[in-house]
Amino acid sequence: MASVPTSLANSIDASDTRAKLDAVAKKLIKHRIILAEILKECVEEFEGYDIKYIEKNCFAGEVKVNEVSVDRDVPDADSAIVGSDTEDNSNSEGLVRYDLVFDAIIPKTSKVVRLVINIEIQVDTKMSYAIVTRGVYYAARLISRQKGTVFERSDYDKIQKVYTIWICPSPSGDNANSIVEYGLKPTKTIGQVNEPVENYDKMKIIIISLNDKGMKGDNSIIRLLSTLLSTTESVEKRKQILESEFNIPMTKEIEEEVLEMCNLGMAVELKGVKRGAENTTLQNIKNLMDSMKWTAQQAMDALKIPKNDQARYAAMLGTNN
Repeated sequence: MASVPTSLANSIDASDTRAKLDAVAKKLIKHRIILAEILKECVEEFEGYDIKYIEKNCFAGEVKVNEVSVDRDVPDADSAIVGSDTEDNSNSEGLVRYDLVFDAIIPKTSKVVRLVINIEIQVDTKMSYAIVTRGVYYAARLISRQKGTVFERSDYDKIQKVYTIWICPSPSGDNANSIVEYGLKPTKTIGQVNEPVENYDKMKIIIISLNDKGMKGDNSIIRLLSTLLSTTESVEKRKQILESEFNIPMTKEIEEEVLEMCNLGMAVELKGVKRGAENTTLQNIKNLMDSMKWTAQQAMDALKIPKNDQARYAAMLGTNN
């Protein structure tokens, strides 16, 4: 399969391309061998266990992709709760659902204990809120939805611990190549308090921030995810790292998803280049109009902008030439 041609890449709307990029990222992450790596490195209950053991013994049921709703009044396969409002729509996000949800069985317990793991592939980092605050909301919802399914009435001791794990391929600021964990912990108290850890250790929010430099780092999960979700490194290099370092077999499905990730990344980059060039040209037109007191048409003619592009720039300027 060839790379995305420039003409095609430039015709793809950036937001649509990023949505496709997000969808491919979810498909890559949902493979059990990848999830097993995340469990081993990020979830304390799985530390010290072999990847293959986790992959074969610690998953209960199938991984659900975009099937489980965040908001309590939206019914889904996991929930017995149905309210009067069945959708939570917004102009920017539409119906909000968890990216990936699955139950993980803690190894070597006398009874089956399950962790609800929610992994969010957060591609867009230009948001009006902090990822951690959204993570708190999601974790709270993962707990509250258990009433009526995991426990009844006031039997709160049966609450299952939840993790919400956020993977940010292109974080802004100084957060790149970092892992941070938030959870419930006791603070200073008066007197002697001996509350068992399992009574309050019910939620964890983990944020994994990456970029392409993470491929060269020492932390295994950052290196794995940076390699898996890279949109700039060559497909062959990524395949070599995944196979030789992480023993991830390049099945036809995984190979196609890795290639698609690369192609979509190229489309985003080319779209950004084109948009940057358009913005520069637009600014040059405005500068000539201001300094020379020219019309938009005179400025575009002076800049030798092709006739078939002038209508678009005139529309961007809000003029009729």
